[in-house]
Amino acid sequence: MNQLDRQRILRNSDQLIQNTNYAVLKNECYQRRMLSEGMISLIEDRYLDEATRHKKLFEKITKRGPTAFQTLLDICQVNFPAAYKLLKGGPAAGLNQSQNLAVGQHETFNSTFHPNRRRAVSANYGESSSQLAIQQQKLERFSIGSRSISAEDEDVKNNNQEIETTDGKMRLVEYTEPVQEMYKVELTTRPQRSRLLEVYPMTSTSHRGVIFIVNIIRYKNNTHPTRNGAEVDRDNLVSLFRQLGFKVFYYEDLTNEDFQWLVKELKNSPHLSAECFAFYILAHGNHNKGWDKIYLHENSILYVHDILKLFNNENCPKLINRPKLFFFSICRGDKADFGQYRSDANTERDGMINRNKEPPTNMPTYADMYICFSTVPGFSAHRDTNHGSWLVESMCQVWTKHAHDTDVEQLMKLVGAEMARYRTENFGMQTLASEQFGFYKLLYLNPGYSVE
Repeated sequence: MNQLDRQRILRNSDQLIQNTNYAVLKNECYQRRMLSEGMISLIEDRYLDEATRHKKLFEKITKRGPTAFQTLLDICQVNFPAAYKLLKGGPAAGLNQSQNLAVGQHETFNSTFHPNRRRAVSANYGESSSQLAIQQQKLERFSIGSRSISAEDEDVKNNNQEIETTDGKMRLVEYTEPVQEMYKVELTTRPQRSRLLEVYPMTSTSHRGVIFIVNIIRYKNNTHPTRNGAEVDRDNLVSLFRQLGFKVFYYEDLTNEDFQWLVKELKNSPHLSAECFAFYILAHGNHNKGWDKIYLHENSILYVHDILKLFNNENCPKLINRPKLFFFSICRGDKADFGQYRSDANTERDGMINRNKEPPTNMPTYADMYICFSTVPGFSAHRDTNHGSWLVESMCQVWTKHAHDTDVEQLMKLVGAEMARYRTENFGMQTLASEQFGFYKLLYLNPGYSVE
């Protein structure tokens, strides 16, 4: 569905609910094959009151493919004239002029130039309606091998993340749905070694790695803009880490309560016996007074240092001596980076180290951690509405080509160099930031190689 049409439905959902009848609408959606019986049953089994069912029905319609909006218009034209007028009311009904401008600026800002590909254009700006229809169909329907993935399958993906236990908690379930495979990982035939440094073991077939991905796309009550293009990040990351031999746990639009529960389940599960653990979160964020904030679905705040604390040696002993990778694809401020002129800098020596002391035998609280941010403190991170986040796209391009013979820290330097070539239409750029806590060994991912 066109992004503006989706926003038109979501921003006017309260008025649409007032001007439509739930029973008639669901029957029309079923008769016109926009929703299956199973989809409607899922809504009615999970939500008891009709008002919530009504709202969830409209949310489901926004995920039903490129023809869903026109089908909804046809239904409303016949059955709900007031709702029809509401949906036909201007380019973005429910938005005032300044909000419309903000949406346009946001989309244009996220159109990017990269020397290796044609500049991406927002799915809603700068092209004819026929071009947009073709482009939207490419986004919402693609092929994986001999199987065609359509909006029906997309809905299955969404339903997979909505499964709850009987007590209302979300389940920790490996993400097994098919995704678009844009990149192919080059495999290695032998494990990589180092003459100077130890190497983390990465040769298991069944316990190679596990990654926990949180992708906040939409925000409750529109407290933050929808992260258009984040679905592309989902497919790219899931495809990449599956090819690297990782078990993937993927969740969208989590609240703080959901997040804490799932992390607790993960830490208590046998999955953390894997040789490597990776954590990836994509969301709106900010950096204030030295603290990095992440905004979850209901606008609750999650701090980066609290995430690291959850998985340190004290709070997650299962991961002691195992490599832990953390990726934060978030803004760390609102400044756009347009570059600076070079200037010379002096260096000073802070002090001397006594190297004669015996090394201690106790273990550090934070160790074997590599942390990566999509940008530096104070600056915004960029996301292309067609190709996804700059960090994810650059990472997939580099890791698929070089993970077979290059360690993770060197891979991320290559990612940073690749991302440095990107520019927004206003020539804004982005700088990768990383740090490590006791990450003293080399981590080679050894895709395709295993010894059991």
